[in-house]
Amino acid sequence: MVAPDLVQQLHRMLKKQPDGLSIMDLATSLAASPDQLRSALSELTGTQGVQISYDASTRRYSYQGESAEVSDGISMTSAEMRGMVTILDLLNDILPGQEDSDVTAIRQQIEKMLRHRGINATELSRRIRILSSTRRPTSTHIYEQVSDALFNRKQLHIHYVASDQSISERDISPQTLVYYRDNWYLDAWCHKRNELRTFMLSRIRSAYQTNAAADELSRDQNEAHLHNSYGIFSGDEKHLAELVFLPGAAHLVAQQQWHPKAKGQWQGDNYHLELPYNDDRELLRDLLSYAPNVIVTAPDKLKAEYTKRLQDALNRNM
Repeated sequence: MVAPDLVQQLHRMLKKQPDGLSIMDLATSLAASPDQLRSALSELTGTQGVQISYDASTRRYSYQGESAEVSDGISMTSAEMRGMVTILDLLNDILPGQEDSDVTAIRQQIEKMLRHRGINATELSRRIRILSSTRRPTSTHIYEQVSDALFNRKQLHIHYVASDQSISERDISPQTLVYYRDNWYLDAWCHKRNELRTFMLSRIRSAYQTNAAADELSRDQNEAHLHNSYGIFSGDEKHLAELVFLPGAAHLVAQQQWHPKAKGQWQGDNYHLELPYNDDRELLRDLLSYAPNVIVTAPDKLKAEYTKRLQDALNRNM
């Protein structure tokens, strides 16, 4: 029996090379024997019904006419299907309650293909697990309202609960929906504050789409808001953190991409990092997770706040 993955890989190579490929070319690229490749070619022309020509002078096989397009119905490789199941599990994890959605229909089709390959999707989900430790529940209704307004380019009227539990009512123009560190966020133009703000979906208590068209911001404005500063509390760069990570954390930190504009260098066994940021809340949470193996050298305000939090924690645990 011909391995289905080999048939799919063969199809892709022939599609990319309209001038054709020889058996030796295919054998080298696909790590398959000539006999396996000839069987795979027979599978393509037989079961899949595509037309393949052979040029005796060049010893090359190639697709004829529209066969490359017609044969796109050939299924994915096993590895790709396993990846799809993992992605669908992730979607279900980050937005539960979608039993009747298109995601479920897609999963059923993928599982059918997996069964045809002798792969158990339930066993696959058991072997590859997705765990979220800091996720805050997001209402499916809120997500649907937000995403509908986002793609319909309409304004949203929301009731929003701030971190101090105060509730505000405002109209917003949704720009970008972001999944970050196990939580959903919405970048939107706030018509109450007249600026681009980030809203956590789990803090939106109610939302409905209005008839007003959403204000459209440029891609550069949205990208600057999301990427110009550290973490989800973004915006224009206002401060530059200067940090020293000691050996207990240095190698781990050096392997992370904290920010596109972060600058790091080794000085002996210590790793020095310069990091632009706007709001210090998320940065402080991350720094505290590396205590006592991080030293804040600048700015003074960040250093003072970091020290205060360490002292408060010490006082409350004595």
